[in-house]
Amino acid sequence: MAKNRIIAFGIAAAAFIIAGYCIVFWPYKTSVTNDIYLIPEGFEGDIQVNYNVAGAPGLAKEGKYDVIPIRADGTYDTSKPDMEYGIVTDQYFYISRDGQRTPIDRSCVHVGGNGESSTGLTSIKHNYLKITRTKCGDDFRAWGN
Repeated sequence: MAKNRIIAFGIAAAAFIIAGYCIVFWPYKTSVTNDIYLIPEGFEGDIQVNYNVAGAPGLAKEGKYDVIPIRADGTYDTSKPDMEYGIVTDQYFYISRDGQRTPIDRSCVHVGGNGESSTGLTSIKHNYLKITRTKCGDDFRAWGN
C-alpha cells in the first residue's frame, strides 16, 4: 500500500513539474527578439535602446529583423511601443562611416536586462547591452565583466 502511494506521489510530482515547465517556458518557444544592432565602428561600452519615445522614428525592417542604429553615445530612441521578448536571436554589427558592416563576435556582447521608466502618463521601456573590444569571452558575455 505504501509503495503504491510513493509511486502515485512520484507521478503527480512529475506531472506538476512538467506542467510548470510548460506554463513558464511555452510562450518563449515561439517568441524571438530578431533585432539587428548597428553599432558605430570602434564603440565600446554601454548601450541603451529606449522604446515608446514620442516623436522618435520607428524601426526599419530587414526581413524579419528590426534594425536599431545605435548613436555614437550608445543610445537609440524609437517610437516602437515595446521591444520583442523571447529567445534572443539578435545580430550585432560594427558599422563604418561608409556603411560597411562587420559582425561582432557574440563573446564581445553582454545582453543586459530590460527596464521601464515613466514620463507623465507615458511608459518608456529600456533595453540594455554592453559591447567590448578588449574583454571578449564567456565571462564578459555572461556577466559584462
